[in-house]
Parts: sequence; structure tokens; C-alpha cells
Amino acid sequence: MSERKLKQWLDAGLIDATTHQKISDYETEHARPLGLWAIIGLGALAIGLGVISVVAANWDDIPAYVRLGIHSLLIVGLAVWIYLQPPRPDTFGLYLKDVALFVWAVLGLTFFGHLGQVYQTSSPLWQPLLAWLLLFGPIVLLIGRGWLVSLMIMAGLVGTGLEYLNWYTRQMDSPSALVIALVTSIPVFAMVAAIFMRNLNQERDAFWKQIAQISLLLFTAGVTFKLIVEGFGTSSFFSSGDSDGHIAAVHAAIWGIGAGAVIWFSRARREQGIAGILVIGGLASFMSSLLPSSSSLLAGIIFITFWAAIGGISIYAGWRKVFQAAVAIVALRLIILSFELATDLLASGVGLIMAGVITIGVAVAAYRFSRAFAPTSNAEQSGDEG
Repeated sequence: MSERKLKQWLDAGLIDATTHQKISDYETEHARPLGLWAIIGLGALAIGLGVISVVAANWDDIPAYVRLGIHSLLIVGLAVWIYLQPPRPDTFGLYLKDVALFVWAVLGLTFFGHLGQVYQTSSPLWQPLLAWLLLFGPIVLLIGRGWLVSLMIMAGLVGTGLEYLNWYTRQMDSPSALVIALVTSIPVFAMVAAIFMRNLNQERDAFWKQIAQISLLLFTAGVTFKLIVEGFGTSSFFSSGDSDGHIAAVHAAIWGIGAGAVIWFSRARREQGIAGILVIGGLASFMSSLLPSSSSLLAGIIFITFWAAIGGISIYAGWRKVFQAAVAIVALRLIILSFELATDLLASGVGLIMAGVITIGVAVAAYRFSRAFAPTSNAEQSGDEG
């Protein structure tokens, strides 16, 4: 917390001098030495790059079985060290174990590539990725606590799914809409699982919350990308030729079931907001898949409606930053829509003026709406804030 903010609170009479000093002392004691961590990170990176360079320089001179043996010993040794580490609730202990877990998982991932290089095997990329997820993923999920690990596991899940989808669509003349819909719904499955585990395992509530947040971000980004590219009459990775409507219908069904599962696990505002986004995402995706390729106005309306709904849900769930992002995205889409509908310079200028007026109106209305309907601080403190 900045000293300037504390000084403002002290001058406004919100806190007294004693409270001001206690907060300052506490923040100083628990401050994270970001500069020190940056230097340590640079040093670790330099060591890692040096080791890679030394190994690469002598790669051909090292027997294959020796390389694989050393690689295996590193994986086993680091796993034993992680297992023997005593629980440490302090920040340094948690970060240290997470970094070690990340390095261990990366060593496991590179081992599959190393194995393929030694034995000259060839297989689709999704197969070693899936093997890595099955072997290393459960341990990572059981022990991990921080953003580094949660980002890695979600990148592994989504990367494996996309690689499989790329391989599958090239193998099949008529890819199944169900298969495509299931694979592209991986963030939804991860989100539902994370919410279930969050309510089941309160000890690592923050970790499962991170998984759910990343999954929700990926889901929203995926739907947004789909709405954008379909607005230009182009197919996305959510699509497969003439079966776009079928895939979108299956998506809507899967995401609706996911929304029901989220509500079943928890009735808090946060979970209700997530369920609402899943439902409107399914509806927006389905409506977009039915549009003809030349309907830029309708595509823009669907996009704006989708994000306006997210903004309304964000106010209900207490996600103020998400609400602000939604307002900004709607305003930007309005400006882009004015260019899409313009036929000449005059129309473009008039459209920009109207878009600017509408954007200012949206911003003012959004501000007043958030002030009037945002949840009270008591509701947010009860755990409903995402």
C-alpha cells in the first residue's frame, strides 16, 4: 500500500496516527523485495542458459543413454526434494516450492521430447502432451498454489486440446461436431472442476480460484474471438466448414450444463455470475453461427450485447475491473462499427461523431449504473466478490 494513500486517509480523519504507523510498519515488514527477486530470477536464468549452452556444445559427444539417465535422475531428485520439503506458510516457502514444482514439470515435459529425439520416434504432438498431463498434472494440481503453476497447467490443457483438434480435423473428412465442441470446451470443464474443488478444499482456495479465473478468461476470450472472426464471415477454431451451427448448438448445450453445475456447487454471487457468462456465451455463439457472412451490423450487435451482458453480470457479482473492461470493449466496438457501416468519408465522419457521443453516453451511464447497483461492501466481504 502506498504511503501517499495512507497520508490521504490520515488527513481525511479515516485513521489516526497510531493506526497509520501500524499499517506502515506491517506493510514494510511484509513487503515483497521485487528488485531482489528480479535479480535472483536473472541469475537463475543465466545459470539455466549457461547449462543449456554447455550441454548443447557437447551434445553429440554425450551418449544417448547417459543423457536420458541424467535427465531421469534430475526429475526423480527434484521430486524427492519437493516431497521432503516441510510445509512453510511464509511467502518465500510457497514461492520456492511452486518454482521447484514448475521446473520439475518442465523437466518432465522436455523428457518426452528428449526421448523422441534419441529413439527417432514420431507421433502427433498431442500424444506426448497428453502423457505429460496424465503423469505430471495430478501432482501439480495436488501441490501447486501459485499463478505460475496454475498458468502452466491451463496452458498444458488448452495446448493439448488444440493440438489434438488440429490433428483430428486433418484426419477426418467430416469432423464430428460433438468432438470439436467437447475439445473447445476444455476451459469450461476446467472451470467447473476448479469451482467444485474450491468448495471441497478450502485450504487451497486461492489456487482453485486462480484456475477458475484463468478458465473464465480463456472462455471469454475464445467466444470473443469467435464473434469477431464470424463477423468477417470467416471460420474460427470453433468451426468446421458447414457444421458451424451444429457445433454452436452443442456448445450452447455443454456450456448450459456447465452453468447448471456451477450453480449446483455454489449459490454465491460469484458462481451465479460465472454461470450467467457461460449461458450468454452459448447464446451469443449460436446466434453468431446463424448469421450470413455479410451481416456486419448484426454481428456487431451480438458482440456488443454479449459484452454488455458481461458488464451487467460483473456489477451483480462485484467484479468492478471486469465491468470497466466490458464498458471499454463495448465502446471500442461501437467505434469500429461506425467504420464498418461507413460508405464514404462523410459517412465515416458522421459515424465517428455519433460513435463518440454514444461512447461518452455509455461511459456516463455505466458509471451511474455501477454506483447505483454495485454490491455493498458487506456483500463483497462475505466472499461473493470474484
